[in-house]
Amino acid sequence: MESELWFSLREAQAMEHTEARTALLEDTVGRADRADVPRLMYLSRRLLADAYRVDGRWEQVYRLLRECLEGYDRRPARFAPADEIDLLHWYAWLVECMVDFPDYSIDDIREAQHAVEHRFTTAGLDWHEIYAGRRGVAAHFGDWAVADRAYFQWRATAPTDQDDRWLHVTGIDHFLARGDDESLARAHALAAPMLADPTVSDDSLVQVRCLMLLPLARAGAWYEATMAYRRLRRGMEGEFHSLEQHGLVIEFCALTGNAAAGVDWLASMRGFEERQRPFATMEYATAVAVLADALVREGRGDTALDLGADDPNSVPFHVVARRMRRLALDLADRFDRRNGDSRQSDRVRARLAASPLTDFLPLGPTSRPALPMLPSPGLSDEALLDRAHWHDLRCEPDEARACLTGLSDDLPEHLDARLVELRAKFFQSADTEPALRRAAEVHRRYGDERRALLNQCWLGLWIAHDGRTEEGVMVTADAVARLRDLGDDSDCAWGEHWLAHVLIGQGRHAEALEALSRGRQHASAAGDLLALGTLLILEGVIRPSAATARAALETLIAAGVPEKALEAVEQLRNLDAHEPVLDRLLADPPRNADRLLGHLRYLRACALIDAGRVADAVDDLNEAIGQAAQRGGDTAEQWYQLVHAAHAAGRHEDAVDAGLRAANRLDHLRDTEDAAWADSADRARYLVADSYRRLGDYRAALREYRRLADGHGALSASAFLAGTALLEELGFSEWPI
Repeated sequence: MESELWFSLREAQAMEHTEARTALLEDTVGRADRADVPRLMYLSRRLLADAYRVDGRWEQVYRLLRECLEGYDRRPARFAPADEIDLLHWYAWLVECMVDFPDYSIDDIREAQHAVEHRFTTAGLDWHEIYAGRRGVAAHFGDWAVADRAYFQWRATAPTDQDDRWLHVTGIDHFLARGDDESLARAHALAAPMLADPTVSDDSLVQVRCLMLLPLARAGAWYEATMAYRRLRRGMEGEFHSLEQHGLVIEFCALTGNAAAGVDWLASMRGFEERQRPFATMEYATAVAVLADALVREGRGDTALDLGADDPNSVPFHVVARRMRRLALDLADRFDRRNGDSRQSDRVRARLAASPLTDFLPLGPTSRPALPMLPSPGLSDEALLDRAHWHDLRCEPDEARACLTGLSDDLPEHLDARLVELRAKFFQSADTEPALRRAAEVHRRYGDERRALLNQCWLGLWIAHDGRTEEGVMVTADAVARLRDLGDDSDCAWGEHWLAHVLIGQGRHAEALEALSRGRQHASAAGDLLALGTLLILEGVIRPSAATARAALETLIAAGVPEKALEAVEQLRNLDAHEPVLDRLLADPPRNADRLLGHLRYLRACALIDAGRVADAVDDLNEAIGQAAQRGGDTAEQWYQLVHAAHAAGRHEDAVDAGLRAANRLDHLRDTEDAAWADSADRARYLVADSYRRLGDYRAALREYRRLADGHGALSASAFLAGTALLEELGFSEWPI
């Protein structure tokens, strides 16, 4: 029986943290109690408490501590000396953590401090952990005289065999919290050698990088801040980290013009309010509010945070900002009422009101500033609606939605109908059709027949998409006929465009081509280059032609519409007719067409790769991916090409970053689309491992080699041999991970 229990405990120790592991530990605790095996009773509870801590179930952590202390008080002789020391050290740490829970009064905390100090004295233990707790509690209450004294006592009593890096972590945290110039200088000095370390997986380095991100940015140490961020991405990937650590990264992104990068970290929001440590929740909510406010200022307030349909935080960012701000301030108020001052509320409000540290800090070679979303200030509601419609026709959905965020809350009925129509198009749902019908009714009531008919054109497209094909064609055709009667050439051009769209969906290509021909005539008569280029693009879908695609490209460049010009470039590429256009446009680039030029540089990079000049493609790929990512258009294939190019060019920091992105995306494609993507994911990870090795981060290299070696891919044997060779080079007899 006892041997089986020990086996279960060892099995749990070897497992990753999952619900199954927690269930196994819970079962082991119960069986150890029934079998009355003293050491197993303690060790299984200790492991279970750590699992509960990771899950944020802190009431269970304190319950298990109480059970262990009660068992120790009843029969201390049943505890091994090492377990007794571990128990009291654990107790001291959990007493320090009591400040994170405002329901513990100051008297509760002081009483617990005295109790644990008494136990340390009785057990004859040195007070190193007691001083750590005193420092943490005093720092929380802002009692810096006590905190400083405890910090230096803690330093003086540190074990000589302790890793100095963890001493530095506490020192950096202490001096940053003090905040005066001298303390900040000391924090930077302590952090400097750790920040220069290229390794990414060490927990102490992860903590220091989190702590130093914002101080480095505030000091204008941009390179150091960027490298800290890039190494954090690698070190935190796939591992558990605290809400505070995620919050520090999110806030750094928000204040350095990298709100889109900050959104990538918001997966940690899933269930964060259930984690039962109010101080961590307050810190994290403050950081998320700062990020959401930045997104609102960029015009992305109506964009929804996607955490899954069942997550209550999957709401537009303007709602996220309001919720998180309220949550952070409510929690700060609870702490202040407990502490008897306004220190936490003052600190949270200062963070919420902080100005950006810079307009934009590039976080890597593919980083680009966010596209400007907001329209010019001072536009009327009607002008904002016009602008939103204009952006919609240009295939600029983010800019179109941003225009809606500036509208007045109480629009007159005729303008509200336009808003209803636009929202029905931008945020399509089961309500789209009735919303469009309501909008058209209001347009007509106010005498705006042309707007009602253009609405009807789009309504027909929606009806056809819904499966009522003949009805959809009839609705759109009727609207187009009536637009012709009204006589506005630009409106007619767009009406014919929507009619052709509906007809193409039904395979009625001859009729669609007739509609497109009529539309081009109307667009030319109106001088509407956007409509003309759009009609040419659609013609190229039905009847591919290099001449048509070139005409569309030239027209859309002249119209200054780079998003739609990309479609023309792709048509030329599919016809293998893009190279002359590519060379000409890159030699004499059009103005304000960075996204278009980025795509052209991607095509040039592909040509360089095909010619065997992989390293020469790296700069073009960086620009191409950076431009594509601004609208979420970067692909796994592009990142896969970039890791090869960066590795070939000897840019190993860049190769690691690109390789991890490529491998993660390819793994997702493997799981959701086709298992054949697995080989490409493995090749990307192999280059990541080799790049880590060349950077001197041998632990990370071995981790990637082992991951590949443990798999069944084509590179598993190569990874095993490469990892084994590295182990021999380092003088290890076995994999140290």
